[in-house]
Amino acid sequence: MIPDMFSIVIPTHNRAGKLQRVLRHLLQLAEIDRCEVIVVNDGSTDGTGAVLEEFKRLRPEIVRVLTVANGGPGYARNRGAEMARGNRILFLDDDVFPRSGAIESQSRMLDAGYAGSQGLLLWHEEISQTPLVQYIDSRGSEFGFDRVEDASRLDFRHLYTGNFAVLRKAFLKIGGFDESLFDRKERFSAFEDTVLGYQLRQSGARLALNKESVVDHLRDMTEEGYLHRERKIGYSVGHLREKYPAVVRALGLEHKDFLSEPQIQLLQFVNAVPWVRYLAGYGLSMRLRQREAFYRGLLQCRQERTNQMTATSQ
Repeated sequence: MIPDMFSIVIPTHNRAGKLQRVLRHLLQLAEIDRCEVIVVNDGSTDGTGAVLEEFKRLRPEIVRVLTVANGGPGYARNRGAEMARGNRILFLDDDVFPRSGAIESQSRMLDAGYAGSQGLLLWHEEISQTPLVQYIDSRGSEFGFDRVEDASRLDFRHLYTGNFAVLRKAFLKIGGFDESLFDRKERFSAFEDTVLGYQLRQSGARLALNKESVVDHLRDMTEEGYLHRERKIGYSVGHLREKYPAVVRALGLEHKDFLSEPQIQLLQFVNAVPWVRYLAGYGLSMRLRQREAFYRGLLQCRQERTNQMTATSQ
């Protein structure tokens, strides 16, 4: 281990163009010379491999690359943490651009005695403030930092590993991310960050919100993509309930499947009426569509579990 060095771990999957921009930006930061950048290529099938080889040639003393079969972001982050040479890990996503001083600020938080430091993620300037983006912000459904009551005692519900620094020993103590939360059939993962935060807090680790460490998040948002993701989140709740009931209770999701089928039928009927959006306004209309997508995913998971149990009992 190299004392006080940050090992920046970035999982990536089929985002070659955006990853290229992120790495170019990272390597221009003044703080980067005291870091190593570990990019875990999580089974990409685009030009990600070529992009990573280019940056390895440019900065071989900083950029390290690991290529693995697709196992989800938690799996990729765990593999990156295992090969880290620093005793501090900074998890970044492959679509975030740290502002000047963001990395140094994370280091100061860990110096202050915290085991984990959650930095801010704000929309990149290239993201238009569409009605959808404004709706997401109003709901806190992307990042709810304005809902944090005590920055010095961060609740696990507000942990997002798009910009999260953690002591390597604290991370490894709890076994890292739960890789089983990646659903291979759906090719989707949810609540890995939340469970990591829960396990860190259960282990006694001190977590804080660091408002001085800011990254700009370049994630394109469309209504179709947002609702598709919401369905997958609903699906993931079914798995989470089985393995982490305490987390589900803390998130207020324990009764979400109550009368889910009638709710879906009602929501489907309402959302199909063309004039509802104009009468209800964008926010309420999107909320109804979001709820329908969520309950569809939740019901799908429940039906699959029922079918599996029936097949096993026969």
